[in-house]
Amino acid sequence: MKQNDIKEDTHFYIDNAPPKEVTNVLRVLSIDFDLTLKKISETLRDSYGFEMQKDYTYSPRRVFDLGLAEQNRKGSVVTYRLTEVGLKVQNMLGIDPALSMDLLHYLHYTGYTGFPHQRKYLWSYRRCCEILWANMRIISPSELASTIQAEMQDKFPWLDYGKKEGARFNSTAASCVSTWLRALDPPPVDQVGSPLLPRNIDRYEIALLALDETYCSSGYSYGDPVIMDDDFVQQVASVFFLDTESCKELLRIGSYINQSVKISETLTGASINLLKPFKIDNI
Repeated sequence: MKQNDIKEDTHFYIDNAPPKEVTNVLRVLSIDFDLTLKKISETLRDSYGFEMQKDYTYSPRRVFDLGLAEQNRKGSVVTYRLTEVGLKVQNMLGIDPALSMDLLHYLHYTGYTGFPHQRKYLWSYRRCCEILWANMRIISPSELASTIQAEMQDKFPWLDYGKKEGARFNSTAASCVSTWLRALDPPPVDQVGSPLLPRNIDRYEIALLALDETYCSSGYSYGDPVIMDDDFVQQVASVFFLDTESCKELLRIGSYINQSVKISETLTGASINLLKPFKIDNI
């Protein structure tokens, strides 16, 4: 398929796929066989006593959009099967639920890389997080939605925003981001108007994931040494809403334990060097 033949996604709206339902769907999927939407719903009800929402397409689709499952279609029947990354996160749900929620946030945050077919609600999710971090306070869903609406049209001016089925975003979609952030442990968000709550956690792997994302989004190449000044640490910390001092400590711990990263002292301050990619597969 040629690049010009790829249909551009215009789905900025963050669907109602809440953490509890998404994680339950992830628990029942298999890497060995496909499950239909009906089978996913029945398994959750019969084996786990969990009732999915009336429209049970949302959460399986979210798992697919995050790269945790493959989606297959045979006529009108849609099925899902775990990917290798999906299996890793599924296993983590049983071992370390708090870490698994951080990984799901990370997949939302890093999911949009600019390809036309990608779901643009992953762009919306990240921008909501970035706006909250920049404000360092919990702004209202309506204020957040207003900012996203303006940025959508500035960032993607070629889209038709007048169509009935066109790109849209509102306060309900913004609230969905807060729902996911409240599922983190500890959560960085509280009541509207309150300060953002930078997080202290004890998993250095989270800081290395954030470091990798900062390298990728800032145009650094693996192996480039970067001075760990306040701006750089803030950028790394922002991915998971980390307290900056906690983030620095986690990066130092990571440099002692993991060969992917090194920290050196220079005349201009500490320098960090991510030597190779650090993704979910490396955890």
